[in-house]
Amino acid sequence: MSDQTTNLQERRRTVENFWQGVDTHDWDLVASTLAEDFVRVGMRDNAEDTCRGKDAYLKFVSTVTGRMAQHELRSRFTFLSEDGRYAFNEAIESIRPTPEDELLVMRFANYLELDDDGLIVRLDIFWKTPPHMPPDWITVDATLEREPHAD
Repeated sequence: MSDQTTNLQERRRTVENFWQGVDTHDWDLVASTLAEDFVRVGMRDNAEDTCRGKDAYLKFVSTVTGRMAQHELRSRFTFLSEDGRYAFNEAIESIRPTPEDELLVMRFANYLELDDDGLIVRLDIFWKTPPHMPPDWITVDATLEREPHAD
């Protein structure tokens, strides 16, 4: 097996581990896949829903999923670029913010960039609009109690 094939397999596993960790709420596994300067651009595509830094992201995602009555994230497939620097992933996330809420199922297309070390440095989330929006407290600013950013 060539070094390039091994490198691509390791990068694919990094992306798979990221999604598995978010689904199972294994924050150590998620942390092992992220670069320190990781940036997550959320589905709202604005400053309020952008998270910068590995530690801030881990705090954000663990807080959001921890507040939910139900959370599941299923990775459907991942494509890796020929050089392994970019990945495209489709995922289905199901959330029930409170026990009284209806289950909200959202389909996401995720664009990821990996750095020279094979760690995820960027996640940009695109989604199909569900019948209703998730609660406002899911944004990074609201979850981390930051002052809202102007777009």
